[in-house]
Amino acid sequence: MRIVRYEILIHAPAQTVYHHLTDPVALLTWIAASAESEPIAGGRIRWTLPNGATMHGRYLDLQPPRRLVFSYGWEDDLMGVPPESTLVEIDLRTHPDGTMLTLTHRLLPDQAAEQHWLGWDHFLRRLAAQLFQELDPDNGHAH
Repeated sequence: MRIVRYEILIHAPAQTVYHHLTDPVALLTWIAASAESEPIAGGRIRWTLPNGATMHGRYLDLQPPRRLVFSYGWEDDLMGVPPESTLVEIDLRTHPDGTMLTLTHRLLPDQAAEQHWLGWDHFLRRLAAQLFQELDPDNGHAH
């Protein structure tokens, strides 16, 4: 089993980042073609990527706007990662330029680790770009 870690600076407040990680409509702006999200302990999180692959998990811990933890896996056991078989932890820390997002993805099979790191890199960069575009340049947060 492998652990994948990814860190990215997002030029937006933690509350805004947290919203985009948990709100089903906001998930559509950066990761999903369709999404369901019930951001309560035990609530479902499910998204389908534009390529049709569907992730399914459950929220295990939510501490808005600082931390969320959810189980994670793919329908049809894609990449050997069945639904709810791995664990994603996302921590948000205030940074002078916005929010530092740290993602830790645990319990990944060895053969799936690199592909998941690449996927998180792709989609979290999209999240950062989306939030940068959404910010009003007059609100003091855009750079």
